[in-house]
Amino acid sequence: MSGRRETVRTFQKQDLLLIVFAVLLAAAAFSWFQLQPSRGLVAVVEQEGNVLYRIDLDQQAQTEILDLGGPYHVTLAVEPGAVAFQHSGCPDQTCVRVGKLTRAGQAAVCLPARISVRLEAADGEQAFDAYTGAVQWGKGP
Repeated sequence: MSGRRETVRTFQKQDLLLIVFAVLLAAAAFSWFQLQPSRGLVAVVEQEGNVLYRIDLDQQAQTEILDLGGPYHVTLAVEPGAVAFQHSGCPDQTCVRVGKLTRAGQAAVCLPARISVRLEAADGEQAFDAYTGAVQWGKGP
């Protein structure tokens, strides 16, 4: 043995460049999807599988409160380009905490009241097969 110890470099300049490139690419993709102008949106409100309302959100000029009543007294806030559960007497309040729905494919459900709200593109096309959103706990619509 020569007594010389080999050192293995685990992090090189090329690795840093690759990481920076990947972060910039992810930031660009995120910005592109978030800054896309929303196409015409229709809110579909259902109770027990029956369509109660189809609301064209582009036709909304101001915020309106839609009272759905029922045993949990559910109300929706409908505004230009967005809809949200404003109030529900259900115990867990998950539907209210979802917040505003603003993109085609998004949905919110109040399971105890059996009411669902989903957004569809007005032209009938969906931009995505599915949409995953983050819930910010403690923040309302």
